[in-house]
Formats: sequence, C-alpha cells, structure tokens
Amino acid sequence: MRILVTGATGFIGAAVARKLLQQGYQVVAMSQTDNAFAKLRAAGMKPVVGDFANPASLAAPVTEVDAVVSLASIGQIEGTPESFAKDRDAVAVIIESAGDAGKPFIFTSGSAIFGVFTKGEASPTIFDEDHPVPLPVSDFAPAEADVPQPFIDAFGGSMAPRAETEKAVLNAAGVRGIVIRPGLVYGEGRGYDLPNLIALTKTHGAAPHLGAGGVRQGYVHLDDLVELYVRALERAPAGTMLHGVTDEIALGDLAVAVSRLVGARGRTEALLLMEMYTRGGGGGVSLSVNKRLASEKTRKVLNWTPTRYDILEDVEHGSYAV
Repeated sequence: MRILVTGATGFIGAAVARKLLQQGYQVVAMSQTDNAFAKLRAAGMKPVVGDFANPASLAAPVTEVDAVVSLASIGQIEGTPESFAKDRDAVAVIIESAGDAGKPFIFTSGSAIFGVFTKGEASPTIFDEDHPVPLPVSDFAPAEADVPQPFIDAFGGSMAPRAETEKAVLNAAGVRGIVIRPGLVYGEGRGYDLPNLIALTKTHGAAPHLGAGGVRQGYVHLDDLVELYVRALERAPAGTMLHGVTDEIALGDLAVAVSRLVGARGRTEALLLMEMYTRGGGGGVSLSVNKRLASEKTRKVLNWTPTRYDILEDVEHGSYAV
C-alpha cells in the first residue's frame, strides 16, 4: 500500500512515516530540493515533487497513492487566519484528486480548535469528539477573561477555516475521511509549544505562565500518537473524529519542570496575556489557552490505549534533559 505523508520531515510527520515503513507500507513524501530528496530516500521513502503551500502541486502525487496522511500545516507554522485558509485550500485539492474510490485520508487538525481563554485558571469544559466547531466567541473568549479584541479576531479568524477543513474531510463522499486532533505533543526532546517554553525560560531565567498557572491542556507522547495514526489508517470508519490526548497538564506545573530542566531551580513568572504575547509571540498565546479534550470515544473506536503519562518526568529528567 502506497501512502502519501505530507509533512514527512516534521516532528510528528517523520515519526508517523517511520512507523508506517516499519509496518511494511510504502511511504511517498513531497519535497522540492535535491538535498531533501536525498534525505527522504535515505530514510526509506519515495520522494515526489510537491509543496503543501502550492495546492496545484498536490494533485499528481495524490492520484498515484492508495492513501493520504496529511501532517503538513501552513496554519501551524504561520498562525494567521490566511494561513489556516491555505490549509483548507490544500485539503480541497487532495479530496478532489483522490477520486471516489474511498481512499483513506487522514487530516491533522489540533486541540486549539477548542482553545478557551481565561486569566490563568482552568476553563470549565472538556470537549469531546462530537462537540460542534468552531466555538462561538462567548465560549472561547468569555467576557470575564478580558481578552483584547485583536486576539479574539485572530483566534476566531484562524479557527473558522480550520473547522471548515475538518468538516470537508469528514463529509467528503469519495474518501474515507478521518480527522485527528493531537494535544500537546512531547517526546524525543522535541515538539512545538514545549521547545518554545524551554527557549523562553533559558532567555529570561524563569518559566512563564499565564496568571496563576492553572491553564490546562491535553497532552500525548509521540509514540502513543503515532500508534493512533496507524490504527486510524487501518481501522477508522469514514467520517471519524479522533482526539489524540492521554491526560491533562496544568501549564504552571509544566513551567516548574521546564525551569528545573534549564537550571532555574523551579522559578516561574506569572504574566498577563499581553505579556505572554510580547515575550513569545503566537507561541506565547498558545501557552496561555486552555485546550481541554476528552478522548474516550477515540479509545473505544480504535481500542487505543496510551501508555505514556510521564510528561513532567520526560521534561525534567528524560528526553529533554539529554
């Protein structure tokens, strides 16, 4: 079975591609340079010319494979409403090019679609796989959170096209559409928000967190998440929404672990939302938003049983301490 993996050189994409190769699948990956082609071949993948940012270039690779696992995201990189709209456009080309043979198509979304602002405390709702999206402003930016209007506009403007993309995949008639929303992904000393938090702590001598540090986010170890992708490819029915989360972590507790990791002796710093943004940009905002997802349905549908609950241990003494 030939599987096109978009984002195969990224943190999660590379791990998923490795696992698929180990399972005996043929992995096709897109790139544009000779150097990248050589790296993909060395990893056991078949390189093809293509770029997620250029939707027209996706059509030919999609027609030549039996399934698509998409982990590329312009929105994840740029974090703007326009960039999330580009993801939506790329996915539309994938769906159209896949034809009507029922090819599996896994789209990677994210837990931010259920992001809720507070002043630093845990938000009250844990969202399951069936909760409607996008969230209304009154839910993701309640009045008591005092969220500046530019943050509301940017966040809402980004999650609206993300929700449209999810719905397009789940409702596509010609493919076996599946959406996975990973939580805060850790492992191998890498990630997205976690390395940002480590870098900010090294720069400022204390780990930042919003307010009292009670903001909560669902997390998942890379190994468990990769297993979810394989199970989804092999077993998930068409129109399945999956939540890749194992448990939750208070970001104040994560900040303490990061502080100890970098030798700051557990020092943390409580900041306002605007201060988190000034210090860390979009990454600072991402570390300030509750992302609380339930995964009971996901576990039941795919018999998925995560085994890693050690995010604090891995940060302070494990792969991030190497």
